[in-house]
Amino acid sequence: MTATVIGVEARSPVARVTATSGSGTVLIPRLVTRTERSAQVALVAGGAMLLGGDRLRVRISVGAGCTLELTEVGGMVAYDADGAPSSWSVEAVLEPGATLIWMGLETVVSGGANLTRSSRLSLADGACALIRETTVLGRTGETGGRARLVSDVTCAGTPLLVEDFDVRGDRPVPGVCDDHRVVDTVLMAGRRPSDTAGAMRLDGPGALARYLGRETHPSPIPEIWARWVDEVRAGS
Repeated sequence: MTATVIGVEARSPVARVTATSGSGTVLIPRLVTRTERSAQVALVAGGAMLLGGDRLRVRISVGAGCTLELTEVGGMVAYDADGAPSSWSVEAVLEPGATLIWMGLETVVSGGANLTRSSRLSLADGACALIRETTVLGRTGETGGRARLVSDVTCAGTPLLVEDFDVRGDRPVPGVCDDHRVVDTVLMAGRRPSDTAGAMRLDGPGALARYLGRETHPSPIPEIWARWVDEVRAGS
């Protein structure tokens, strides 16, 4: 399994940025801009993703006092694979005072897909991560396949969020996702937003906002994201 590797370290006159992808990796990082302590990197699809058996791995490191902003050029589709598993795993390490901002686009889980998407974040003192993930069960006219969404977030070595959210469009479970197709989530970890309206305060420095619905357009998450990202950028 090859990995997409993205990192930023403070340097003068411009930050040192790592943006590499191994042979056969279908997610390619492209440097957009950088300063002494920050970088913006776009994630571009290098082929169809995700197919049955694909294992996409992203490794992120943000140096002390640095800010990394990731943008996705296009969404992702987990294609019908007759139940064959695929995975998308993210491992991020943020050093003291580092900031990670990642606004993910939609991940569509087609009927017959079996996707596990996992995020493991390790934040040092004073670090902050702001991440949005949107999962849609099925394309138009589909009920969708299986999406297992796993999160493991620690701040200064203390667990902040541990979650294993397993949903299936073809087998909805009452009290989990019911018949909703859209799971739209934004997480702030490492600090708590000043405005937590519509969100759940975590037992530690952070908050989680989530929308479950049948369509994406009624989601309040874009408004919450706009408030939180302005706050994070102002403080980074």
